[in-house]
Amino acid sequence: MTTPPTQSPNGSRRVGIAGLGRYVPERRLTNADLEKIVDTSDEWIVQRTGIRERRIAAPGEDTSGMALRAARQALEDARINPEELDLVICATVTGDQPFPATSCRLGKDLGATRAGGFDLGAACSGFVFGSQVAASFIQSGACQKVLVVGAEILSRILDYTDRNTCVLFGDGAGAAVFTTLERAGRGEFLGGSMGMDGGSEDILAQPGGGSRFPATHETVEKRLHYMKMGGTKVFKFAVRVFAQMVQNVLDRYGRDDIGVIIPHQVNQRIIESAMETVGLPMDMVFSNIDRYGNTSAASVPIAMREALEAGRLVPGKLAVMPAFGAGMAWGHLLVRW
Repeated sequence: MTTPPTQSPNGSRRVGIAGLGRYVPERRLTNADLEKIVDTSDEWIVQRTGIRERRIAAPGEDTSGMALRAARQALEDARINPEELDLVICATVTGDQPFPATSCRLGKDLGATRAGGFDLGAACSGFVFGSQVAASFIQSGACQKVLVVGAEILSRILDYTDRNTCVLFGDGAGAAVFTTLERAGRGEFLGGSMGMDGGSEDILAQPGGGSRFPATHETVEKRLHYMKMGGTKVFKFAVRVFAQMVQNVLDRYGRDDIGVIIPHQVNQRIIESAMETVGLPMDMVFSNIDRYGNTSAASVPIAMREALEAGRLVPGKLAVMPAFGAGMAWGHLLVRW
């Protein structure tokens, strides 16, 4: 294999993905299980979302613990010891506690004794945003090795009397180790995007618990500490933004250069509609939403690891990773494997 140059044409250091990891809890919550607790059916869920089951964290299991399992697998894949890490970024909206950052607990348990750390709260776009932050640190020379983890226990903020939300989401964690491309030898970071539609910040939200609606008897009675979602608005927004991000890659690189599209696993119907909009076949997409549902910040890295294991990350080809969610925040990650 030819050794890649250490710098990109603009003079910054080139960045690669040295390792990938994933973890999902053992417990499966099937559509049949949900039929027993909420007014829904397997047919209704599959037809509208493509989801057949999702994983649910065990009692006592926390976000940092799931992140730890995914991180260890990613570090093993990268052949990097925890004490070599310079930075730990945890993308989550369901951290262990409001503060300190979940990344601090993760770094301690991992043994990342030299690393700094912080959390990134961008919901479903969290891993995509965190990866671009990690790449920037390495490009600038500030860091050599950065761990990015997306981890969520969404089951703890779901209202299992609301069939519009409780059928969609699951728990899990995924991780990636970013280094210089010379060290990684694969997965070159080519860029990405970040954006938001600030007029739609309440379409998908957990209203209660912050400074806007601090916890009171009233917020609990109104069930404001559970996730709330305007489904139709999310669907239309996601299709439009997903299609535009993929189209931008198509316009620049062409169809033949794309090896796989690994979207945030939001809804199979959204993915199908977006792919139809850009005129691409579904066999270009790697999807595991039928088994895990929407795991928010964890969905892209979980899918990346599984795509690697399935041989879908083709050497020399592009992997396109669009994400969108609460905020409404959106972005994509572009990697040449």
